[in-house]
Amino acid sequence: MDKILAMREKRAALWEQAKAFLDEHTQEGSLSAEDAKAYEQMENEVLTLGKDIERMERQAILDAEMAKPTAVAITNMPGASLGKEQTGRASDAYRAAMLKALRTNFRQVENVLQEGTDASGGYLVPEEYDKRLIDVLSEENVLRSLATTITTSGEHKINIAATKPAASWIEEGAPLTFGD
Repeated sequence: MDKILAMREKRAALWEQAKAFLDEHTQEGSLSAEDAKAYEQMENEVLTLGKDIERMERQAILDAEMAKPTAVAITNMPGASLGKEQTGRASDAYRAAMLKALRTNFRQVENVLQEGTDASGGYLVPEEYDKRLIDVLSEENVLRSLATTITTSGEHKINIAATKPAASWIEEGAPLTFGD
């Protein structure tokens, strides 16, 4: 690299000398035959140095390319996935969840059946599975069988009172006023 830089500096110096020579020997816009020959020789030296510099740069690029390793070293982490994404029981998420369950003796509880709100598509289970889950919960949970269950989805809203109800006796035709 230092050699290329030195050659560039030498080429720049030769070009400055050629321009100075041209300025000194030009009379009335033209050169004599001897001066023209000398200037052409200087110009050829500059061009030759330019070609040499290009050749050295290509050589440096090829040397760098040849110095690269021919194969990639095996540096993957053990257990990391290789290749395409697996689905089902072969997926990385399933394997991680199974290992976690085995380590905690299947006592890890996570609410993974819902993410977000139902209106935004938050349920992660199909409706058929959701129905079976509700049926099993109805059999196992005593309180669920005693309660009234209202399933809502979409635009159906349940109104909830935001304030306490008020009551008062009003005479017929009297103005209605509320107070605490």
